[in-house]
Amino acid sequence: MTGTLLRALAEHARNAPDRCALAAGGRRTGYAQLHNEARGVAAALRQRGIGPGDRVAVHGEKTPGAVTAILGVLLAGAAYVPLDPSAPAARRRALVEDAGAAAVLTARARVEQLAADLAATPVLAVEDLATTPADSLPEAPAGPEDLAYVLYTSGSTGRPKGVCIPHRALDAFFDAVGPLLGIGPDSVCLNTSALHFDVSVVDLLLPLVHGATVHLGPAVPLPGLLLDLIEREQVTHMAAVGSTLTLLAQHGDGLTGRRLGSLRRIMTGAEILNPATVQAWLSAAGNAEVVNGYGPTEATCLVVAQPIARREPGRTEPYPIGRPLPGVRIAFRDADGRVSDSGPGEILVAGAQLMTGYLNRPEEERSAFLDVDGVRHYRTGDLGQLHPDGVIAFAGRADDEVKVRGYRINLNEVRGAVESYPAVAQAFVTAAPDRRGEAALICAVRLRDGAAATENELVAHVAGLLPRYMVPREFVLLPDFPALSTGKPDTVRLRELVGAR
Repeated sequence: MTGTLLRALAEHARNAPDRCALAAGGRRTGYAQLHNEARGVAAALRQRGIGPGDRVAVHGEKTPGAVTAILGVLLAGAAYVPLDPSAPAARRRALVEDAGAAAVLTARARVEQLAADLAATPVLAVEDLATTPADSLPEAPAGPEDLAYVLYTSGSTGRPKGVCIPHRALDAFFDAVGPLLGIGPDSVCLNTSALHFDVSVVDLLLPLVHGATVHLGPAVPLPGLLLDLIEREQVTHMAAVGSTLTLLAQHGDGLTGRRLGSLRRIMTGAEILNPATVQAWLSAAGNAEVVNGYGPTEATCLVVAQPIARREPGRTEPYPIGRPLPGVRIAFRDADGRVSDSGPGEILVAGAQLMTGYLNRPEEERSAFLDVDGVRHYRTGDLGQLHPDGVIAFAGRADDEVKVRGYRINLNEVRGAVESYPAVAQAFVTAAPDRRGEAALICAVRLRDGAAATENELVAHVAGLLPRYMVPREFVLLPDFPALSTGKPDTVRLRELVGAR
């Protein structure tokens, strides 16, 4: 057995068996129970010949059973592949096939439906596996370069990319982020992220490493429920993307009157922070510090961070993304290909937290890395610059990717899905404020001559191909697309037209 998480889980089960590990829906699971059930899952997988080098998909909402499945896969020595339960069946099949999953683990109530949909892959009920005797569970040593998980992100080719994170990277993440957040056995942590979102390593796996109690938040971050839960359970640590923090801060009467004094750390990132939101949380949670984090999925979620504790009620200036974590090297590559330590330019990341590569995508993998003085760097596609005081400022994207509610979305993948509808001749997708002022995907569409399509028809078509978070919130029908002298779409003008809708 190897890995920081698995060693810690066994230690907590032995030394604090009754301490609550997971809480959800009124059910509390102690560390001994969680460890024993995860060992049962691992033993059942090993009996089926599944171990190091294999990948196992985990399908389901955030439940203790789904967490048990993830831990069981790791204990078996295999890598887990989290699936978005809201994704269309066609996408789910494509990911399971691309991952080469040896099995799919899910709740017993979902087995029959998934088995019919995934006829070529065994679908197993976590509840049944968890009762397997694990006394003779063999050691399944996973080496540093063996995979811990494969997480799929949006791809420029229209196909999702499987990011391969090895145990080496996950352990480096735990070592670097643990001291930053100060989580311990007495901590009460709120998990707001989905299992298929990389922030789950921050607000689910990291707390389990430190023996904390993790409250699994609802699948949909309903602000009232989350705020009530923070107050009722005296949550000390939480992680949420910037838009979720804003949603919570603006709910009802805002944070005024809420009893949030238990909060010590609020981890956020994945989006550009709203200074007013940060200040609202600092004001309402008097003992809290907001930690602004930055990092791509390909570098195990978090590589740069900036603790924010200063009260500045009128602040409008954007916050920097911070300083590199221990073991992380940051460099910058300008438009002419020159690499420097200060930039400005594309942010390059090196260190033990880097992925091994993309699953089954050798060409994209080669283009994702850059050798700098013999050191392998990941090209993030993000732009930034090192300030004289040593902190890094974020300056946007260099390509067609955007962040919406924390999810990384390649606009070309969404455009391809829209243009696959027979009535659509041309589509343009951008991120812009929707009718409520929230960041959302907006799609401009030019229909084929004589064709007709309603917004509902377009939504239904795209929803059948892509996860919910990638479906445009609005469609704008245009008679023609403005073009440049080269004949290419005038994207500047298209953004203006979408903004003026």
